[in-house]
Amino acid sequence: MLTLYMVPGHGLVPSLSPPCAKLEAWLRLASIPYVVGTSTPGEAPKRKFPYVLDQGHLIGDATLLLGHLRRRFGVDPDSHLGPVERAVALATRRMLKEHFYWVLVYGRWVPEAGYAQYLDLLSDALPHALPREVRRDIVASFREPMLRQLDAQGLGRHSADEVAALGAEDLDVLATQLGSREFFFGDQPSTLDVTAYASLTNVIDVAVDSPIKVAALAHANLVAHTRRMQARYFPERTAPTSAEKS
Repeated sequence: MLTLYMVPGHGLVPSLSPPCAKLEAWLRLASIPYVVGTSTPGEAPKRKFPYVLDQGHLIGDATLLLGHLRRRFGVDPDSHLGPVERAVALATRRMLKEHFYWVLVYGRWVPEAGYAQYLDLLSDALPHALPREVRRDIVASFREPMLRQLDAQGLGRHSADEVAALGAEDLDVLATQLGSREFFFGDQPSTLDVTAYASLTNVIDVAVDSPIKVAALAHANLVAHTRRMQARYFPERTAPTSAEKS
């Protein structure tokens, strides 16, 4: 059985890291059994979460892991997609991974108000065996490296309004692609669905106020898709109450 190592979740969210949430949701989509282990990023083969222990080997990076797991278990949750659908799915997944992810990161680490909320949230998600102040110090130590990554990526050099506008464009694309369908390519979920779910739940269901959260909640079909995926793959998570009304 696989051992999955990832950033912990909080409330409705299976992991506060979209790549980790994507990988766990994909494992459930593909019906691959796993257990969740405890580790640190320093022990990861690529020095970041998520990664897995599979037959004595540590394998990292969520995207590369999908290819490994397809070959290893002989599964393909995208087998119902045609060549054009696969191409569209890959391009959209890359948009979420390489652009929208950084919009989300910006909202958590750059604005002081968003950072203060995320500091409390992630500190609460870490193992409570550690004292609260220690947990807060650990999270606070991540801020400068995250700001450097954002600057190197490019979004960190933009204003909050500019980043919000760019993120809203991504959400418009996602909402248009989904339309009135149950899942992105009909009545059967695919890797794009778990990728979108991982990103959206990390905006809609995380208690960090931001313009991008407002923009996401304005797309009723994206909110409904998030709830649909949550009910299907993470039924153990508590149903939303007032979070979406805020």
